[in-house]
Amino acid sequence: MSHSIHYYFSPISPFTCLAGDTLEQQAPADIVYHPFDIGRLFAATGGVPAPQRSPQRQAYRLAELARIQKQRGITINLKPQYFPVDGRPASKLLLAVRDADEDVAGLTRALLGAVWQRDLNIADDAVLAQLLGELGIDTTLLEHSKGLDDQLDRETDEAIEAGVFGSPFYIVDDEPFWGQDRLEQAIERAGA
Repeated sequence: MSHSIHYYFSPISPFTCLAGDTLEQQAPADIVYHPFDIGRLFAATGGVPAPQRSPQRQAYRLAELARIQKQRGITINLKPQYFPVDGRPASKLLLAVRDADEDVAGLTRALLGAVWQRDLNIADDAVLAQLLGELGIDTTLLEHSKGLDDQLDRETDEAIEAGVFGSPFYIVDDEPFWGQDRLEQAIERAGA
């Protein structure tokens, strides 16, 4: 018997980008996508945005990202042009796409790749529309997404209440798994 994987993530997280599409390829169960506002989540859970961390932590983060990309075989730009970037517009668009039963997995990967591999500004409506077009997703969802601030705040609060404090974060039957390096464990748990 398989169990749903609740996938909590921010579309601006390099660690989420480095998880690749392993979840979609190997999940033995349904994936429930939960995009959130990482700034709001950090403020509530004691996290600190990367640019505000000490020089030592910033240096370690870059070293860690370099190691992970080699391990996972995924190349990212460690210092993208548009980072940090406001992730709220992209997160709201993900909610709209998910709720319309469109390709939320594809859009998730496209948004992460836009930041970390293509140097695109995912806070820009033109970029978001371009990504929707590339995926063949209804572009009217972009306009609809602009009215989803309350929903994003509510779903971010629900993530916080569920124990989420970073991205990516997976929950299977109330068991938490934080980080792309715990993805395989979450997948294994979902198949148990």
